[in-house]
Amino acid sequence: MRRAFLIAVASLVAVTSLGGCVDKAKEARRKELIELMHGNTDDADIKTAIAKARATVPEFLSALQKPAANQGQFIVRKSFPRKDGKQQILWVTGLTYDGTLLHGKVDDNTAQPGGNIPKDGTVSFKPEEISDWMYNEGGLAVGGHMLRALKKKLSEDEWERGLGREIKAFKE
Repeated sequence: MRRAFLIAVASLVAVTSLGGCVDKAKEARRKELIELMHGNTDDADIKTAIAKARATVPEFLSALQKPAANQGQFIVRKSFPRKDGKQQILWVTGLTYDGTLLHGKVDDNTAQPGGNIPKDGTVSFKPEEISDWMYNEGGLAVGGHMLRALKKKLSEDEWERGLGREIKAFKE
């Protein structure tokens, strides 16, 4: 599911550019979605989602350290710099937590140069650096606060052609 989920995230960005970039409205929408996904926005819903994710990191760490039998596929989003000075919030997978630092691998095909990401993608960081988190619990997505906020900003078609192919439902 993880690889398919990441592909779905990338397809969300691509979904508005189908048919080429000739249509200026589609290109503007694609750029808007990229900026929303990476948190480069003053959008109140996205900022609230990041704050909620950060406030609930202890819940995520608890599940990561002692997952129930129906919990898995733990991933987080962490902010990295871009060359243009903006941030890029990228997925980190294969997570472990040693009580101080999270360790994992950047696994996000929307990454842009300039993020100080090692070539092999391996990163270690403090839990305070998490921008969003998510895991699977019995087929439901737990967390994913930014994705929930983003879903509200997408048309039904944009969601279904992108992230909706992988995320069928969020756990409330």
